[in-house]
Amino acid sequence: MTLRALRDRLSALQALLASLAVIAGGGMTWTSFGLAAALAAWAFYRPRPEAPSKASSRAWTLGVVLALAATLARVFFIGDVLDAGVDFLLLLIVQRLFNRQKAREHMQLLMLGSLLMVVGAVVNTGLTYPLLFAAYTVIAVMTLVVNHLMAEGERLGPRVMADMARAAMRSRAMLWRAAAGVAALAGVGALLVFLLFPRWGAGVFLRGAFARDTRSGFSGEVALGEFGRIKSDATVAARLRPKTPMPTVQRLTWHLRGGAFDVYQDGRWSNDSSKAERVPLRGVGGYRALAPDKQPLLTPVRGRSPGKLSVQYRAAPNPFLIDGRQVHVEVLLEDLGVDAMFVASDPIAVRLAPRGALEQRDLKVRAGMHRTFRIDKPPGPVQYEFVAQLGDPDVAALQRLGDPDVPEDFEGYLRRTEGLSAQVGALAQRVVGDADNRYDKVALLMEHLRGFDYTTDLQPSQRVVDGADPIEGFLFDTKAGHCEYFATALAVLGREVGVPTRLVNGYYGAHYNTLGEFYAVRQADAHSWVEVWFGPEAGWVTFDPTPPSGRTAGDDAPIFPALDEAFDALRNAYLEYVIDYNLSKQMGLLRNLGMSRGDRHPRIDWRGVGTWFGVFAVAGLGAWWWRRRRRPKLPDTQRLYEDVLRALARLGFERSPSESPTRFARRIAPELDDAAPLVRFAERYEAARFGRGTPDTAALRTHAAAAKKVRPKA
Repeated sequence: MTLRALRDRLSALQALLASLAVIAGGGMTWTSFGLAAALAAWAFYRPRPEAPSKASSRAWTLGVVLALAATLARVFFIGDVLDAGVDFLLLLIVQRLFNRQKAREHMQLLMLGSLLMVVGAVVNTGLTYPLLFAAYTVIAVMTLVVNHLMAEGERLGPRVMADMARAAMRSRAMLWRAAAGVAALAGVGALLVFLLFPRWGAGVFLRGAFARDTRSGFSGEVALGEFGRIKSDATVAARLRPKTPMPTVQRLTWHLRGGAFDVYQDGRWSNDSSKAERVPLRGVGGYRALAPDKQPLLTPVRGRSPGKLSVQYRAAPNPFLIDGRQVHVEVLLEDLGVDAMFVASDPIAVRLAPRGALEQRDLKVRAGMHRTFRIDKPPGPVQYEFVAQLGDPDVAALQRLGDPDVPEDFEGYLRRTEGLSAQVGALAQRVVGDADNRYDKVALLMEHLRGFDYTTDLQPSQRVVDGADPIEGFLFDTKAGHCEYFATALAVLGREVGVPTRLVNGYYGAHYNTLGEFYAVRQADAHSWVEVWFGPEAGWVTFDPTPPSGRTAGDDAPIFPALDEAFDALRNAYLEYVIDYNLSKQMGLLRNLGMSRGDRHPRIDWRGVGTWFGVFAVAGLGAWWWRRRRRPKLPDTQRLYEDVLRALARLGFERSPSESPTRFARRIAPELDDAAPLVRFAERYEAARFGRGTPDTAALRTHAAAAKKVRPKA
């Protein structure tokens, strides 16, 4: 391989690493990347002319101008700033690869790659970015070194270029070590800048891993069968940290509500906004609380500052829950591509916990249909807290309510599905029999569905193939499905016998991460269940007809659970301490180092600071000792000569790299009082070093001792 070929590969590699950093953050489509990669491969393998023709230069110039016009049009008319800019950068990279004759084109390629890497820093919040950035820094420095050598060769002429290229290729290992060293120094500098100048918050274009892949069931509608496809997806969607004291369990059994629906038709759930329940939100301190009848469910404790709110649920505990308890939980929600906020049943209030000043400005919580919370936000993860009431329903109390009347504005929850066969209604009537209260009706329907099997391997029955609703195939033929089928069956059958129901989508439970000390909600935990209206006293009550084994079907999603848990803990720490690093975290870091702010001057705990300095000193000495131990030991003959050279250097005599030992000794002999011992040592050293046979180390040591005693003339 020639130096020119090495430069080509390095230029392409740095652009590739920068592109991967952007792709990993969702800032570039695979289509754009694939097209650019194909054109780059063509640029590499086509015969490259010594200089671009005028026709090709004009064609490329016209193409770039048209691409710039298209980019500006995308920005102004579509608002697609990030994608348009990234695609234009890719085009410029391809254009430079096709016209990479001189060093300046490669320098431009390096600049374009660095711009892409900056875009990656903005959009990529994953652990892939620091790894790609470390590799990119080394490759970029090596590219800069090689391109500088080529530029000097181009300036000095072909003959010098050939000699320089051969010498550089022989010294590749040394150049790589130098590039790694410079990259390490740059990394230390970047770390210091990062620690000293904390960021405000999430970037303007920040995106999460799901920004391009909207998750069904948490937005406008959901079709039966969609959740079954993600039951093997171990990607973490949210992380929960309870702020209420509670025992740690391996798996939570909470229902985390995200979206709710009131209209089922042709295998699809949607919403009728004119019939849906709408509960307004009221501000209570920093919270946005549900306020039925204009009275917020959250009230501050008397005598406490609203900014430091302590919360209560209603005036008294919910009498329709056994061992009801209030929970206060912090949530870090990844970007799912929807505006849903996930809150445990029974929801009370939410409060934003923005990760920076910029994020605070762009976040807004609003009320959704069916007592859900929605959020207006820029792309990227979001952090918030919720307050909710948990507990098992009191069966006896619900039975005493009988069959409460359904108000007119709730009649949408009794809407029967058009197009279902008479068999569905007949089945519901047969199952509930002469039950005269709402709870017993629901309990009997739940008991009927317990005889069905849970599966994500759905095969439509002939009835469905012939045009029947998918829920009829589930009820009468397959009697097997996943959570959406069980929940839809309960909701539809309940409405057939006058029970007001709605379908709710979200997540069931969360898994405790012992390393990160948080609960992780995975995509595989996506779940559907039913809420039943029991009148204004008890409100909506959760019923989950899916078999217990089906609710936890996502537990086996990770192939390597321990490794997955460690990786997620590491990613969470990266998000918390790197992506979310701000002034508050900087002050915490300084306090841990023993420094804090006083009234007028900084306070320094010298004992704490001294401890950290001691740790760094020990680490530095350890690195120095390890490096010294790794150095190859010189042969005794060569070590003796190095000792003599150091002694002469202290006297002001330096050997030129091109001088042999005897020639150096004879050159400085006129400046010494008695140079004979030095000349004899040089001759004996050359004989021992380059001659045949085993050298006499003892005799050479004696000559070396005499050579080190020579002195310059007065």
